[in-house]
Amino acid sequence: MSWHHKLKGRMVVQLAKAMPSAYNRFTLKLTENKKDKVGASLDRPLEEARVALITSAGVHMKKDEPFDALSDGDYSFRIIPADTGVEELEVTHIYYDTKHANVDKTIVFPLPQLRESAAQGKIRSVSDMNIGLNGGTLKPERHERETTPVVVDLLKKDNVNIALLVPG
Repeated sequence: MSWHHKLKGRMVVQLAKAMPSAYNRFTLKLTENKKDKVGASLDRPLEEARVALITSAGVHMKKDEPFDALSDGDYSFRIIPADTGVEELEVTHIYYDTKHANVDKTIVFPLPQLRESAAQGKIRSVSDMNIGLNGGTLKPERHERETTPVVVDLLKKDNVNIALLVPG
């Protein structure tokens, strides 16, 4: 991550610590209260489910292009295959302190733990369509309108039964 990203990220984190009410007003202003909550139920036993991880913590593979954290938001996503090693991952995000996520990426992307659940028979399998997003965006409706339908189609094509969202 460039020094500019790191500096901006540190400034945002310090703002959140110094003026939490102002920071919360700014960030919560960008959220929308959903009155019609979608309910879902599992249509099979957990042991028969194919599971995908989705994170908004800015996780991507080192070989992939980092998220653009300096604009009004990066609405793209990165696919992370099931066999990806933790050492192959990177975190690019400026709206939370990534210090701990960079030490242990499984905090925000528990892929090894999910693979272990599959090995123990707790779930059927781990999807090859695990998704990294950068949730630090100023227009979240673009994620809903543009990114989400594409991600949902990918997960359906991979026969995913459960998607676990791990926020950053």
